[in-house]
Amino acid sequence: MHRPDSARRPALLLLAGLIALSACQTTPPPPEVTRESLQQALHEHRYREALTMLDTRLLQDPDQPELSQQREDIIKASREYREQTLAEAQRLAGQEQWRDAQGLLESTGGHLIHPGPLVALRESLHQQEAQRLRQRLSEWWQAQARALLDSATLDSTLTGYTLPEAGQTLELRQALKADLSERLTEVGNTYAEQGDWSRAQRALHLAHQLQPDQPAPEALGQAQQVLARARQRAEQQQTQRQRERSESLMAAYRESGSLKDLLAIREYLRSAPNNHLTALRDEVETLCRERYTKDMATGDALYARGEYQAAYAIWQELKPLAPDNVELNKKLERTRRVLNNLRALDATSSE
Repeated sequence: MHRPDSARRPALLLLAGLIALSACQTTPPPPEVTRESLQQALHEHRYREALTMLDTRLLQDPDQPELSQQREDIIKASREYREQTLAEAQRLAGQEQWRDAQGLLESTGGHLIHPGPLVALRESLHQQEAQRLRQRLSEWWQAQARALLDSATLDSTLTGYTLPEAGQTLELRQALKADLSERLTEVGNTYAEQGDWSRAQRALHLAHQLQPDQPAPEALGQAQQVLARARQRAEQQQTQRQRERSESLMAAYRESGSLKDLLAIREYLRSAPNNHLTALRDEVETLCRERYTKDMATGDALYARGEYQAAYAIWQELKPLAPDNVELNKKLERTRRVLNNLRALDATSSE
C-alpha cells in the first residue's frame, strides 16, 4: 500500500497556507517560531516538527544563511537518531522483547524526517516474531508429543481399570494426541514450504507417530527424501576431502621416504573411518609392514657389525610403528644393556 511522504506534509501544508495568505490578507499570519520552541523540539527528538519550524522561519526571512546550515544539522541529527533507534530495536528483538521493539519503532517514527527504514524494520520484525513464535510453539508441541509417546503403555494399562477417571484420562490422551498431531502437521507443512526440511521432518514425524492409523503427511516423505539426499551429498563431500588429504599425505611419504610421514598417513586414515578408503588403508598397512621388516633387518645388520648405537637408533625410531611388538622391544632392551656395559667399560679403562 502506498504511503504518503509524511515527512514533507507539514512543510507542504505550510507552504500552501502562505500562498493562500498572499491571496487573502484576512487570514492571520502563522505564530512566530521562537528559538526556545525550536530547541525544545530538538531536545525531545521531534525532528520533523523542528524542521517545519525552521522552514517557517526560512519562508519568513530567507536571507539568513545560518538557518540553512541549521536545517542540514537537523536532518543529520534526525538520521543519526533514526540509526540509533534501529540498532536498539534490533537489540530488543534479538532478546525476543518484541513488544518493546515494536513500541520503540512506532513511537519514534512520527518524530523523524525520513521514517521509511523504521517502517521497513517493523515489517521485518513482524515476520521474525512470527517465525520465532512458530519455532517456540513447535518445540513445546514436540515436547508434549514425546511425553505422550514415552508414556504410551499407560493407554493399555488404563483399559483394565473400571473407575471413570481411567476412561476420562484415556479420552483426554486421545484428544491431546489428535490436537498435537494436527498442530505439528500444520507447522511441519509450513516449514516444508519454507524449505526448512530438518524442522519439517521432526514435526511431521512426531505428528504421524501420534496418529499412526492416519496416512502419513505427504510432506514427511518429501522431507525424508530431501534430507537423505543432503546426507548423501555431505558424505560424498567428506569422502572426497578425506581422499584428497590421504593422497596428499601419501605423496609426501613417497617423496621423503620418512617414517614420520608414513606414520602421519596411517594415523590420519585410522582417525577417519570410511569404507571408501579401505583400499588406501590396506595399502598403507602393507607399506608399514614392509617398512618394519626392512628397518628391523637394517638394525640387525648394524648390530652384527658392532654398530650398537646406530642399530638402537633405527629400532627406537621404528617403535611408534609397532609399539607393542615383543621382538622389537627385546632388541631395544638388549641393545640398551650392551651400550650401558660399553659405557661402564670405558669409564673403568679411563680411571
